[in-house]
Amino acid sequence: MYRLRIDPHTLQANIRYDDSSQYGGRTTGALGYAYALGGGWRALANVGNAFKAPTFNDLYFPGFANPNLAPETSESADVGVEYASGAVLARATAYRNQVKNLIVFQCDTDFNCAPNNVAKATLTGVTLQAQADWRTVQWKGSLDFLRPEDDTTGNQLPRRAREFGSASALVPWDAWQFGAEVVAASARYDDAANTRRMGGYAIVNLTASYPLSKHWFLTLRADNVLDKHYELAAGYNTAGASVFGGVRYAP
Repeated sequence: MYRLRIDPHTLQANIRYDDSSQYGGRTTGALGYAYALGGGWRALANVGNAFKAPTFNDLYFPGFANPNLAPETSESADVGVEYASGAVLARATAYRNQVKNLIVFQCDTDFNCAPNNVAKATLTGVTLQAQADWRTVQWKGSLDFLRPEDDTTGNQLPRRAREFGSASALVPWDAWQFGAEVVAASARYDDAANTRRMGGYAIVNLTASYPLSKHWFLTLRADNVLDKHYELAAGYNTAGASVFGGVRYAP
């Protein structure tokens, strides 16, 4: 990694080499540039490429594998604008990612499941993010507008929503810290042909933590507290309302 800063310019370059005994050597890298506009504003731009080999399970897991998978390769670019001032951070990013041999996991109507390659796929979208501290509450939110497309068929890529968002608040009360989170996604398809539609969903999660000492914390978490029924893969139920508790050590 190389980083150069000459105000108001910032430049960063990364390079990586992967040597796979199965797929050979691949060199990838990224180049990023930021320009400080003043008043807490920055303009950002990045380009890069990537290589992803199938996992061992993708290739050889009994009954759920495909030994003929090809590795993914991709080229991506994004531009954005960022505002940071005190406890406020906001960012808007537009991106485009072109992928060859995208690895997607699919099941047919008889639940024969395996990963497969999508020859060419393009993912374009906009991501909006913001976080701020206001009246002792820490607020965070993000919203993604995505077009995940199989270039050959024009269909929506399996299990990828066009809209996804989350919002959370973290509130201190005495020694306790309480949190609430909403996670939502629009409808998706379970298959490449876009015949098995899965509806959108919104779930609510709650958290709490209490310091037992300087380094030990009691943690509580309640997921999907409204007991929403939804699917991330057709035919496979997700967990209903559930509660977890534990002790965390943070040195």
